[in-house]
Amino acid sequence: MKLEMITEGLKELLLENNYKPATIDFYEREWNKVRAFLINEYNDTEFEMDKGLKYLEKQYGFISRYNEGGLSQQRVQLLRVIHMLEDYSLHKVLTRRYYASKNPLSLNNYYSDIYNAYTTYLETNELATSTKNHYKKISTIFLDYLSQTDVSRIEEISLNDCNAYLKTLAGYSFKTVEQKICGLRHFLRYLYSEQRIIENYAEKIHMPAVSKTAKIPSVWNLDELKTMISVIDRNSPIGKRDYAMIVLASVLGLRIGDIKNLRFSNFNWEKKELSIIQHKTHKPLTLPIPDAVGWAIIDYIKNARPSYFESDIIFLKHMPPFEPIGEENHMGQIIVRYMRKAGIDRRGKKHSGFHSLRHSAGSMLLEMDTPLPIITNILGHSDPDVTAVYLKIDIQKLAECVLPLEEFEND
Repeated sequence: MKLEMITEGLKELLLENNYKPATIDFYEREWNKVRAFLINEYNDTEFEMDKGLKYLEKQYGFISRYNEGGLSQQRVQLLRVIHMLEDYSLHKVLTRRYYASKNPLSLNNYYSDIYNAYTTYLETNELATSTKNHYKKISTIFLDYLSQTDVSRIEEISLNDCNAYLKTLAGYSFKTVEQKICGLRHFLRYLYSEQRIIENYAEKIHMPAVSKTAKIPSVWNLDELKTMISVIDRNSPIGKRDYAMIVLASVLGLRIGDIKNLRFSNFNWEKKELSIIQHKTHKPLTLPIPDAVGWAIIDYIKNARPSYFESDIIFLKHMPPFEPIGEENHMGQIIVRYMRKAGIDRRGKKHSGFHSLRHSAGSMLLEMDTPLPIITNILGHSDPDVTAVYLKIDIQKLAECVLPLEEFEND
């Protein structure tokens, strides 16, 4: 499709969706640059995704700098320009890869009623809040897509409509596509159960082509983990909090959702045990508390935790109003900050969130020849089915391996 036809249609959609004039001006400036590139390199204005990526490389050194980890977030957003052009040329819709709170999706009354009924249904399910929010977001995007493609009634959707929507996900990572498909399938199963659609499309939709294959979860090696931990300022209140949260993830393998929800009642200090109902699986989990982990938590509670007596949640924000850490805040930014401070190379697409620490706990237990049933029990993947003696031994071995006790002496 010619670039002129694409940009004409896109501008109409931007106006219809109440994009700010300044934002539209930005897109038009970039479109003009792309047009000049196409004429200069190909002597016509026929647009394809490969040509768009070549434009980004020539104009901004995009691909090279991205692979080297030296691309700023502002430059990364330029990929949005090219994705918009590609998506419109393929699907004649405005697919939004960035969802700013200042410009939310707005559904018509008919689709809003369907969305509201679905959200009411979600609240009756024992799903994690983050999962519910994810499903709500996916359903909104899908309904907006249907509206843009002139599907006026939900009963009219077909398998082709579902698969055509999935094609707009091309370019995302395998994991992201997988998560979005999971959300879409849940919504489609709901529509089928409510007899809003006549076929269960959830069982028939296929995986679209993606740009990246599935990866083995990235983990930290022992030296990297020690280096990252060593730069945390344990004399500051925030440092004490971050330190305690990080050792909980890297030694006990706790998910960040469980760490954020820890309460004083979860700890039995006499038995040196931590007992929780896991946020993701809703299954009970009891783990022994190694001294290294216990002292880190006690140090935070006694010497750093803000005086906030209306909550028994242990880990809090350190800015007014000193409330518990939000559901959507996965705290990945603190890991990135300490990696930078420690000079740890983030190139090669290393995962840099709390979940990478959880992966590392499992990996190092495996390296210590820990039996798989014990690893799955420590990480909370199955019901307890091993003796507490063996469980305690393996966690103590992990604590000694990752975090030598001399590094945890109480200040």
